[in-house]
Amino acid sequence: MDVGLYRMVAAMRNNQQRVEIVASNIANAETIGFKRMLHVAHGQRSGAAGPGHDLVVTGSAVDLQQGIMSHTGEPFDLALDGAGFFLVDTPEGEVMTRSGMFQVTTAGVLTTDDGFPVAWEGTRGQIDPQGGDVSFAGNGQVLQNGQPIGKLKLVNVENAGQLVVDSAGRYRLGTGNQFTDSEVTVNQGFLERANVQTVDELVEMIAAQRSFDMASQTFRLISESYQRLNR
Repeated sequence: MDVGLYRMVAAMRNNQQRVEIVASNIANAETIGFKRMLHVAHGQRSGAAGPGHDLVVTGSAVDLQQGIMSHTGEPFDLALDGAGFFLVDTPEGEVMTRSGMFQVTTAGVLTTDDGFPVAWEGTRGQIDPQGGDVSFAGNGQVLQNGQPIGKLKLVNVENAGQLVVDSAGRYRLGTGNQFTDSEVTVNQGFLERANVQTVDELVEMIAAQRSFDMASQTFRLISESYQRLNR
């Protein structure tokens, strides 16, 4: 394949992925605890002969910048301030989340809004749904009527660039990554909003679409030139 055609195809694919990531960010602008995704791309030599075989490697990374905390006053709404995550138990193992929109079941289990238990340090604490006020200290300790009943498990990660995002917007450890101690502060009665600025995302989408169109037009011009030469 001609070098110019190859590079225009790579540019179109790159900008298509940019548009998809930005569209996801915009769609999740109101999702509690959502962290915007960044599109990343870099050149890489493939090892094959000739510049036409150079590769453009693309991917995504999580932008862990702090989101704005919104006051709700609800006792089981929790927002994290700083670098770290709540840990959640799922059938597929432990996952991390920044969404602290929690609830308590009739059995006294603290869960996410979709029913997965929130992880505790050591033995999982039981909250009596009828047992009086529940408070959360900044370090994750949980108290009911002033008596400690346990502590939420708060974690950070060694390499944020290796986080894997699942279909529910939660995070898993990538290969070779591991948990580290977290120094986040828990804020009761607040929720962390998505760190998405919709206007900025729209500007990025327009730029990506224009870049795609330019690459597409250049591809067509190169292709038409070869067709004329081959007549």
